[in-house]
Amino acid sequence: MERVSNRRTRSPLRVADAPDSDAALPVEDDGLCTPLIRPHSLEKIRAHNRFARMFATSMRGKWDLSYVGLYAGAGHARVNGDTIVQTSALSVLRQPHPFNHYIFVEKSPSCVEALSVRWKRVAPNANVHIIPKDVNDSIPDIRTKLPSSTSRLLAFCFVDPFSAELPFKTLEALTDLRIDFLILLMLGNDARRNFKAYFDDPTSNRIAELVNRPDWREAYRRDGKPVRFILNAFDEAMQRTGYPTARDTIHPIYADGTKVLQYMLAFYSKNPVGMKLWGECIKSLRRLESQQSFDLK
Repeated sequence: MERVSNRRTRSPLRVADAPDSDAALPVEDDGLCTPLIRPHSLEKIRAHNRFARMFATSMRGKWDLSYVGLYAGAGHARVNGDTIVQTSALSVLRQPHPFNHYIFVEKSPSCVEALSVRWKRVAPNANVHIIPKDVNDSIPDIRTKLPSSTSRLLAFCFVDPFSAELPFKTLEALTDLRIDFLILLMLGNDARRNFKAYFDDPTSNRIAELVNRPDWREAYRRDGKPVRFILNAFDEAMQRTGYPTARDTIHPIYADGTKVLQYMLAFYSKNPVGMKLWGECIKSLRRLESQQSFDLK
């Protein structure tokens, strides 16, 4: 995966001038909780929105479609203290073809309060459940809120943590279901920056829990590249649960105008149709990125 750090520098991704409906939607300040995000997060929102739209459009009428948002946030975010945009939890409610069920998990009381107000403005008739708990304590609640008939269930789960603190066993507890995952891996930001501290601290279990390998330090000594090691180890953990590898379809996100990796989006599906959809999504995003790299003035 070393090739991901060698891509050319891109121009910053902006909000309102994006030539597609999947861009983050600018909104007015409503006075409720609005966390701060960096400009590169706009590309994450765009990728999520595009795939959620493709997923729901392609699968409508065939399955009982459910959307699960882990670390759902407040629904709005402020970009660098300036523009306010809708984030994934509200964006998915604006898709042209809706899901049948929406489950959002968020532990911050202020974010839960804001999201509870905001989703009703966007899609008052949607079937929405907010679980106000830590993601790692939410699995029984998620399974209760999902349709009881698993034979028709098809779920799309967006996992959007703020750090590498993502215990793999939390995701593993859902892998017996027919569920596709789009997972944000904080490999460029948290994991790379703090990797030495995690490695040197024998009491730190953060990497062990992320890749589901208690012996990760010994395995890392044979590799030597933090980002590559964690990505491969996480991918191998997903393969052990029955998902095919996602290493060839990773979508890296960089800091604006730089080659500095911030995180990666990894998509996992047990169905070739899901993998094909994600591949088409990535191709369309890269075409858009290429178009934006030209100065047309």
